[in-house]
Amino acid sequence: MSRFGFNGLTGAVATLIALGACSAAPTPAPAQADAQAESDVDWRDVPLASGTWIYREDDRGSLALYGEPDSDAVFLVRCNMADRRIYFSLAGAMTSGSGTMAFQATHGERSYAARNGSGASPYIVAATDATDDYLDMIAFSRGRIAITVSGQSLVAVPNWPEMTRIFEDCRA
Repeated sequence: MSRFGFNGLTGAVATLIALGACSAAPTPAPAQADAQAESDVDWRDVPLASGTWIYREDDRGSLALYGEPDSDAVFLVRCNMADRRIYFSLAGAMTSGSGTMAFQATHGERSYAARNGSGASPYIVAATDATDDYLDMIAFSRGRIAITVSGQSLVAVPNWPEMTRIFEDCRA
């Protein structure tokens, strides 16, 4: 043992740490690689948007809203009884005014034509018939669904009974 209390192993470890400190800092990846990495993320691993589902009925039919209490909904599903259609609305606006709203569920994906809504709050809206068989895939998705709109970030919401109830209300 040396006079300072170092043995051969301690000296080797200290040398490796010192050499590691001399290495150049890694260069950040270009922004394009970050965008590619984000698109490679599995939709089942994306954190759920914060909030809870709330079911309501009004003179047009029923609706389920997902989001934080006392705030605008992040996502909502409406049954319009007059035309037996399901309307999906996601908070935000598309710069082009129209595009697609894509859903990912455990048993498949589907896209619908989407447009900016005309209400006071900015929402992107897509619609389908209450008889659409993909609604069953959404209803039976394991724990969550993901919604992607042209030019927007993916949003994942939990698959709770409130949303499925809207589908059933419209089919009754």
